[in-house]
Amino acid sequence: MLQQLLSQQQQQQQQQAGGGSATAPALSDDPWWMSEGDEKTDICALLFSNRAAAAHALGKYTAAVSDASKSIALRPDWPKAYFRKAEALLALARIREAYGFYKRAAVLEPNDIHVRVSCERARIMAQNEELGLTVVQMLAGRDFALKPKGLHPIRSRIFEFAAGMQNYIYLIADSETRKCVVLDACWDVDGILAIIEREKLLLAAAAVSHGHFDHMGGIPPAPFSSLRIKVSGIGELKRRMPHLPLLVHPLDIPDVIHANPHLKPHQFTPTPNGFSFKLGARTQIQFLHTPGHTPGSQCLLVNECRLFSGDTLFPGSCGRVDLKGGCKEDMVESLQTRLGAIPDQTIVYPGHEYGGEWTSIGREKKRGFLKPVGAEGSAEDKWRRLDQCRGDHKAAVSKGMTSAAVAE
Repeated sequence: MLQQLLSQQQQQQQQQAGGGSATAPALSDDPWWMSEGDEKTDICALLFSNRAAAAHALGKYTAAVSDASKSIALRPDWPKAYFRKAEALLALARIREAYGFYKRAAVLEPNDIHVRVSCERARIMAQNEELGLTVVQMLAGRDFALKPKGLHPIRSRIFEFAAGMQNYIYLIADSETRKCVVLDACWDVDGILAIIEREKLLLAAAAVSHGHFDHMGGIPPAPFSSLRIKVSGIGELKRRMPHLPLLVHPLDIPDVIHANPHLKPHQFTPTPNGFSFKLGARTQIQFLHTPGHTPGSQCLLVNECRLFSGDTLFPGSCGRVDLKGGCKEDMVESLQTRLGAIPDQTIVYPGHEYGGEWTSIGREKKRGFLKPVGAEGSAEDKWRRLDQCRGDHKAAVSKGMTSAAVAE
């Protein structure tokens, strides 16, 4: 359609010139399509915007920025054009610029949840950049554990199961040293290492938030253990990189070994509460013991403002306490006391895609499982009061308020 418009304009130019040949103008030259009052303006703005989206899908991000800019020039009041440009800039790692265009889109379309979530994501990424911190959030079935090429029936089934589990795996890196810790490496070590290479990072350690097989790999629990399969995870990483530190809380090391019998106790670096691990002059990870989901569950607090919560805390919820090693009393204490003491502005990255990519400590104190329940009553009473927050979160989700609600 865009070519038709160009052709029509070419014919008009030929007629005005009295015949003869003419060459259709390049879209960046002689911008006839920007003529004031031209009835084609809205159509061209839409076409440029859609072509920007197509270029983005093809990985042609510079072209996407160019087309989105033309759409903005035509319709500066149109939020979609700003959003297209922001998406392309983000893909080019021009994070602060992207955030500016996301903000403009959000101002023009304040009720669009997708725009608000994207804007908030860019804001967090821009803050991370200022902190000298790189966070790569990887989702099973989207970023790794993808359908394998060729005939691999067992691996295909494992990857299908991984996608259903909705695990997040994280790379936490110092932007200067490029050293990183991989958190909860599981399902697809080859895919994870490929992303580390793509991001030009140096793997310094592997951390485990807790000793469940979907966060560490190895032999799955019963009844799947009878299938005689192993899930790729930290055991495979340690085999390939014998000197790689394995950062696990002492109470969950036995479970990790049970699922990975070839690992021995001396191959672990125990991480009791308060243990710290430095990745660079500006990046330090503090390990917080948060039992409840398992006896050795732990959260990673980075630079006192980014919390990687594993299965302890999710947006509007928390990890299960009805599995082996789970304890309601411990979970209430971990949530209300240990995590409740963390500053409200801290961003929380959960261990699964259960209700959003991230949340904040402040938001969870308002309507999540960090909401104060008081000291009255037994652990069971406190748990019952906490569980009411799950309904509050579901109501928020039904209104489209997931990760976007962080921007309160």
